[in-house]
Amino acid sequence: MGCWAAVKASGWAFPTSLLSLYGFFANCRPAEPFLTPYLIGPYKNISEEVVTNYLFPIWTYSYLVILFPVFLLTDFLRYKPVIILQGLFLVTNYILLCFCPGLVAMTILQVNYAVVTASEVAYFSYIYSVIPVERYQLATGYLRSAMLVGYTFGATLGQVLVSLAGMSYFYINAITLGILSIAFLISLWLPAPQRSMFFQGQRTDTSPKVQEGRAVHDDPDLALKGTGEEDTKWCSRRNIGRAGRILWKSFREAYSSKHLIYWSLWWALATAGYGQVFNYIQLMWDHVEPSSTSSVYNGGVEAVCTFVGALAAFSVGHLKLSWDVWGELSLGLFSAVGTGAVFLMGLSTNIWLCYAGYITFKASYLLLITITTFQIASNLSMECYALTFGVNTFAALSLQTIITGVVVDETALGLDIVTQFVVYGSYYAAISVIFLIRGTYTACTHYSAENRESQQHKREPSVVKGVVFEFRGLAIHVVTVAMEALKRWRAGWGYPTTLLCVYGFTSTVKPLEPFLILYLTGPDKNLTIEQVTNDIFPVWTYSYLATLVPVFLLTDWLRYKPVIVFQCVNLLVTTALLLWAQGVAAMQAMQFFYGLVTASEVAYFSYIYSVVDLEQYRQATSYCRSVQLMGYTVGSVLGQLLVSFSLMSFCNVLVLTMVITSTALITSCFLPLPQRSIFFHRSLQGESVNQREVAPAETPGPKIQQSPSGAEGLQPQAEGPVQTWGGRQVLLQLGADLVQCYSTKQLLYWSVWWSLATCGFNQTVNYVQVLWEHIQPSQNATAYNGGAEAVSNLFGAATAYGIGFTRVDWAEWGELALGGFSALGASALFLMTFTRSVWVCYAGYIVFKGLYMLLITITMFQIAADLSMERYALVFGANNFVALVLQTILTSIVVDSRGLGLDIILQFIIYASYFSAIAALFFGRGLFTILKVRKRCKNEKTLCPERTDISPEQRSSPEGTDLSPEQRLSPERTDLSPEQRPCPEKTDISPEQRL
Repeated sequence: MGCWAAVKASGWAFPTSLLSLYGFFANCRPAEPFLTPYLIGPYKNISEEVVTNYLFPIWTYSYLVILFPVFLLTDFLRYKPVIILQGLFLVTNYILLCFCPGLVAMTILQVNYAVVTASEVAYFSYIYSVIPVERYQLATGYLRSAMLVGYTFGATLGQVLVSLAGMSYFYINAITLGILSIAFLISLWLPAPQRSMFFQGQRTDTSPKVQEGRAVHDDPDLALKGTGEEDTKWCSRRNIGRAGRILWKSFREAYSSKHLIYWSLWWALATAGYGQVFNYIQLMWDHVEPSSTSSVYNGGVEAVCTFVGALAAFSVGHLKLSWDVWGELSLGLFSAVGTGAVFLMGLSTNIWLCYAGYITFKASYLLLITITTFQIASNLSMECYALTFGVNTFAALSLQTIITGVVVDETALGLDIVTQFVVYGSYYAAISVIFLIRGTYTACTHYSAENRESQQHKREPSVVKGVVFEFRGLAIHVVTVAMEALKRWRAGWGYPTTLLCVYGFTSTVKPLEPFLILYLTGPDKNLTIEQVTNDIFPVWTYSYLATLVPVFLLTDWLRYKPVIVFQCVNLLVTTALLLWAQGVAAMQAMQFFYGLVTASEVAYFSYIYSVVDLEQYRQATSYCRSVQLMGYTVGSVLGQLLVSFSLMSFCNVLVLTMVITSTALITSCFLPLPQRSIFFHRSLQGESVNQREVAPAETPGPKIQQSPSGAEGLQPQAEGPVQTWGGRQVLLQLGADLVQCYSTKQLLYWSVWWSLATCGFNQTVNYVQVLWEHIQPSQNATAYNGGAEAVSNLFGAATAYGIGFTRVDWAEWGELALGGFSALGASALFLMTFTRSVWVCYAGYIVFKGLYMLLITITMFQIAADLSMERYALVFGANNFVALVLQTILTSIVVDSRGLGLDIILQFIIYASYFSAIAALFFGRGLFTILKVRKRCKNEKTLCPERTDISPEQRSSPEGTDLSPEQRLSPERTDLSPEQRPCPEKTDISPEQRL
């Protein structure tokens, strides 16, 4: 009795002991880790979908509604009544769980539990109103430890009762009810506080800002003497008004620091994601390994989680680290660890890996929330901290409510549990990226400032200190150099090129694309081959044709970046429709949006030319093209691995694609907006330079410059003010450029092949999966579509790369090469059509695609070599538009169910015959060109015999004064076709090449 009297007389030990006991018993809930198996088992017999998409969201919504009123009532009623209310509602919860069946009772249970969680603020705030300030840290440690020990003991007890004693879930809930009843009785013995933080009593401000600046009693709102009037009229209007003013001042003080705002932002964002994972983790465990068919170790896992999290939180106090400098970077790094853990939980099919991921995730969160809480609390008064705690929790709950309403609720998306966890993993990935960038910037800025300060206050160090100083100076110098390099990189062409390459890679990684036919005709969509071939795929061609010209003009008018973002949004919509929509109409809508995606590709290839200098065009173009091909290849290989080893279902592959595409969308938002574009927004300086070359009879406007050799080419344009052209001006200029571009017979022939071949290539690529499915149905054998696509992309890239090292006069031999290689492509198509081996069909497709990549590279180079960038973009768009018109005609006649609606074999016979016609046309044209050139050379040699009366110098000079005009024919004329050119005396090739 003497000890008990001493404890009561100590002032702070008695309420701390009682509150610690309450915290232990209130959190000792052996049944909580087994709530989901209990609800979906024979005791409550509620389906998993109802628990996931209906019951659990009710808790989130109720918590949001109740949190702020309970926060104010806690202070207004001076804590103890709210703690008693929390204990009473905990008891009521388990009475409902034990004795009340039905969905209505479980709905009431979720509302009750929302009151319990909203009342936790009373548990953490009560102690500060009954003990002196110097005991705050010690008492807080006791309360936090009691809560964690209670939770760990309850989880361990529950696991022991289930695994060793074989006790039913009902009796475990009954035991939990008894333990919580003890907590309720203890709450009745708590002494009632005489003051609170906002509504009653003196505000004790321990903030360093307040202590160093002004006395507390200088402000009548911050220093309130405990007069009898204030003590007896604590619910008066004056007291409530004073509390409102204190709340507002505390809010302004708490969020006046940018540093604290960043910490609070992480608190809100991470707590929202943690709450979602914590609420639905039992459903994930039951999905991975159903509790009805195997042993459940949920309680043991929760106990280990709490223990590891407590160790992590405890270790933070012993880390000697400058959290002001490294804290934000730590938030980013450990959030990345949490991201990996959530993805492991969501995508793993092994329950032990899922358990390990949860332990890692929860330990990372408890570590970071401890750092965050300490960083915020160390610079604020207790009132400000309490308010910050409430505001951050409210913000987190608001975000959690939005996530629940969109992702979980059955009235919205109502996603399955695996897809939910993929969303949560992506959410944490975004958090980690934000704080990694912010943390890196903070650390580099700090050390740059420290370096400048050390240079200003340099002192003579001792020998030991000198070594330390030199090493420290070296490290600071390295950081400074890195910061300067980063600034130069951001100011140069590398920054937009890098971002665009990241976007190009992530937007083209589509693991499902090689298996699209399998997915659409499989059990997920249950469509027939005829519906896919004749009703769905033609929509892409029609939408692409309808949107190509408007998107082409909008791309330039909006200056590229908005269209790149628009492309990624449409790609997300396409993937979402593939994942969640059903029926022919929905898949046709999907093809329409994919048509917008392909029409927007012009923005990707045009953006880089508006933000880099002319001398970096070729290098930047090679980077952007390479990463795009790499993205296609990686996507194909990844899809093949996931399908061949049965690592993911098609639906989960689509979810993974959405995550990767979301990364592309985030990247596109960081692209700098160009200040100029090719047609609508031109540099005035560049325009003035170009207009000096304009002939008076031509259409006014910026013209291309002539290179010194006479060929049209790009010249560096000085940056200057940008002039926005009107739509009529641009259209007139485009028309004049089109007429001038296609007036060259040589360029016209190359463009004709481009349009014809691209049309046939697109048709083949669009429907080749249908042919593979026809030859070897995927239900009977493993499909290797992804591997074939990957190899074809690599082969095409190798042939396109190799063409740069060949020394051939393509102006003379190019048309013959177009005809010859087109004939090989036609042969590959015939082989694909008539073979009965899918491997031979794969080989034919690889050869066909590699030949097309080879020839389109030659064609693009030949066209681009004599054109400015403006005219090349115009020819690029015009040729693709003509190809698309031809493809639309071919699709509507051959494929569309309203036309002939031919089967896949007849379709490929037509495509092969189409390429045979192209081959015959250009082979004949190429032979005619070569024979005509050779004949003209022979005639010119007959007319111009070898003279012996002139010197070699006179013979080589077309300007010789003693030569006739016929003898002065110059081989350097570039305005003539190969047939019109005289026989050139080539000195840069061997005699064998000349024959």
